[in-house]
Amino acid sequence: FITTAMRSTFVRINLIFWDYFFYTVANFILKTSQLSITQTNKKGIRPTAIRIMVMKEIITMGYAFTLTEMEERLDTVDKSTLFRTLTLFMEHRLVHEVYNGSNAKLYCRCECKGIHTSHIYFTCKSCGKTFSIKDVDTSSIPHPNGFVVEDTNCVMTGLCPVCANMLS
Repeated sequence: FITTAMRSTFVRINLIFWDYFFYTVANFILKTSQLSITQTNKKGIRPTAIRIMVMKEIITMGYAFTLTEMEERLDTVDKSTLFRTLTLFMEHRLVHEVYNGSNAKLYCRCECKGIHTSHIYFTCKSCGKTFSIKDVDTSSIPHPNGFVVEDTNCVMTGLCPVCANMLS
């Protein structure tokens, strides 16, 4: 048995929830849009609608991705445009290629401050996602004598926190 007062209270609570939900989502979209424009401007890239859309998607993904995954997420953008955009982002060090031992070419957002540094990656054996591990200094890895090292690419494998928690 629900009274009129209970029903109106429920409706008010429901409206407050949805208002908050839409405000949060709109705020997130606005922040990622602003971050996308800022990221492209800082690197000297003219922020077109497609470039902003791709950068927003890269920011929200949070892990390394393939061209096919990006194409599925942005189904209104054709593959060649995505490839050219990702290539431009790589040239300006907004993203970099990840070699995780699979045959797939992966891209990952580069969050280096100032000088570009090498990265260490972690590939989850359960979900297959590859993550860039931040705050690890790869310059301490010894270089072989006589070789000129231009880039270091290290990949760790195991279970990511989400998959590890599912097994617990």
